[in-house]
Amino acid sequence: MADADYCPGENYEQLENRGLNGFIPPHGKYKDERSNFTYDAPSDSCTCSQGKQLAFGDRLVVDKPSNPKKRYLAKASDCKDCPIREHCKGKKAKEKRLHHTYYKAQYERMLKRLSSRLGKRMMRIRSATVEPVSGSLINYYGLHQINTRSREAATKVMYVAAMAYNLKKYLRFTSVEQGGMVIALPIPDQFYYILIYFCNSHKLKLKQ
Repeated sequence: MADADYCPGENYEQLENRGLNGFIPPHGKYKDERSNFTYDAPSDSCTCSQGKQLAFGDRLVVDKPSNPKKRYLAKASDCKDCPIREHCKGKKAKEKRLHHTYYKAQYERMLKRLSSRLGKRMMRIRSATVEPVSGSLINYYGLHQINTRSREAATKVMYVAAMAYNLKKYLRFTSVEQGGMVIALPIPDQFYYILIYFCNSHKLKLKQ
């Protein structure tokens, strides 16, 4: 489960290839339908309101964010005498062109899964469990900006923040009567290195 920032079609495809059911809503830029056009999956083509077919030209167009898209073209002869040609294709273009994401099938399956009973339940679980945690870590546990230069270092910072969050959550659910029952466990050596790194990165002084 994730939010719409993780909705590129490549992610949907990777989940399906690994046999995983994702519950990631698409962002607002995705359009499952185009006004006055009907998409036909078996023929991989679109039909306009005048009954003319726009076929896929076996060419992918890559936009600035590097997203591959399929381009569907109408015949210039079909658009030449069309009564709504200027309103549909504009004055300069010779034929109507439509663009759909290359991962349209994956998007459609994701939308169907999200609209199911299970999908709605999973999104409710995410809103009640994942979003409060991520919001707290970002706003109150120093993860709004991580000042590190490597993924490994950023991972250490996130581990320490998660440890602090889990410890605070555990203490909230521990009764007052059990507060005096403490068991001392040996602390792993690597914990001190992580703690020192965390304090140095956040300009905190560590007392002996």
